Amino acid sequence: MKPIIDYINNNNNEIYESFQDIQDVVYTEHMLLEMGNISQRTTGLDSIIWIQTYDTQASGRHNIPRIKFQNNTGMKVQDDQLIPISISDEPEILLKSNDLSKIKLSNKQIRAIKLWIIKNRDILMKYWNKEITTSDAIELLRKV
Repeated sequence: MKPIIDYINNNNNEIYESFQDIQDVVYTEHMLLEMGNISQRTTGLDSIIWIQTYDTQASGRHNIPRIKFQNNTGMKVQDDQLIPISISDEPEILLKSNDLSKIKLSNKQIRAIKLWIIKNRDILMKYWNKEITTSDAIELLRKV
């Protein structure tokens, strides 16, 4: 049997890549736990909305206040189907232009999400800034 140090020295890249994959999965699961999902029944929208607070761990990537919407109208949560959109007076989808083709919702559904953000901007910003809890936010949010 080879000593573990020989295995590590001979398979360093493979081990590093596996570790990176594990970190990505843990980070994704952590982010889902850090976000509150808001059902269609609460928002009046066709898609589930995910609200989140400012994350100092990801500040380089997520310094623009944002929420995410499920890129379909189903009830099943799929982390690879979450689309970021800014919390602002003029919400913008925060994807690179070549990724915009991945959006499955109709223009009408996207407009409704943007109107919902504008209507609830103050509450979403309070949540982003950790001034209110998830349950407070859900109670205060208004339907489209």
